[in-house]
Amino acid sequence: MLHLVGRGDSKVFGITSAERLTRQLGSSNDHVVAQANAVLDDLALEWILAHPGTVLASAEGTPLAIAVEQQQFFSSAAVSLLDPSYPVVRATEAGELYIRKLRRRSEPLALALGEMAASQAERLLFASVYKGVTDAVTKWVWPVPAYFATKIASVIGIKPNVVTVAGLILTVLAGWLFFVGAIQLGLIAAWSMTFLDTVDGKLARVTVTSSKAGNWLDHGNDVVHPPLWWICLAHGLAINDPASAHLIWSECWIILAAYIIGRAVEISFHVLFGFNAFLFTPLDSAFRLIVARRNILLLIMTTGVLVAHPENAFLACAWWAGVSSMIQVIRIIQARLCFNKGTLAPWLA
Repeated sequence: MLHLVGRGDSKVFGITSAERLTRQLGSSNDHVVAQANAVLDDLALEWILAHPGTVLASAEGTPLAIAVEQQQFFSSAAVSLLDPSYPVVRATEAGELYIRKLRRRSEPLALALGEMAASQAERLLFASVYKGVTDAVTKWVWPVPAYFATKIASVIGIKPNVVTVAGLILTVLAGWLFFVGAIQLGLIAAWSMTFLDTVDGKLARVTVTSSKAGNWLDHGNDVVHPPLWWICLAHGLAINDPASAHLIWSECWIILAAYIIGRAVEISFHVLFGFNAFLFTPLDSAFRLIVARRNILLLIMTTGVLVAHPENAFLACAWWAGVSSMIQVIRIIQARLCFNKGTLAPWLA
């Protein structure tokens, strides 16, 4: 349950701080008193609930929220965030914590809209929901355009599932364009899909509108569409260059085999050790930037199309996919050897 102090009419990503806090708590049985202008990320809220009776303050020292016992929450005397008997901890003093879903370490984000513009709070909140360990395109190319797309979508009321469905449509379109040999147009559709794949998750997190259906659609599509794209791409390349058809299909089978091996290694790693394979060591997190997954192979193909050698680019994709899968197999063997000497944990944890 949530009790708000004061008023907070400013909106962050299309919703007021009060509505955001209400969505974050959902049907929780916890009892929280918070400033109506407070913007807390999930990590900050988790910290508050894990430290009842302690006020979490902004970096500037403004008291923002506290979790209290049920009896205090319903007592006749209202809980005051300014009560000197409550210890106060600034968000910057709470220390960095490991966020498993986002594969990163971060300090809790606790902001007071009165201390900063809503636009600044939006940028900080968006950065706080971005994955730390991901591919190079997602990490360095998409953040700025994805921020503006997320902001526009939130203001005009577009739901994350709508973005996900639009991505599914682009997935099919890209596959069809690859299949018929329209490689350039297919790449445009494919890159548009990968961009929306970044936006839908961020939109869900900053507006606290994640759903099981949306999560299932998003992750299900992420697993299924890459091999289908490579098959369609091979067919289209073979249409455009019949003399190289045999070689192109051989390269396609290498890419598909590497994809299956890579996915099998990632699943096995998680089952055996309880965390993502790319969090084994800093080296594995760096390798995630360039491993032969969808965005990196699309980047190779796009480079090949730009220099008018798509068939050579597909060969490069097959080569890098094979090398990547071998590296992943080696790393899980090394992880197993380390595990035999003791327990393993993500290096970020």
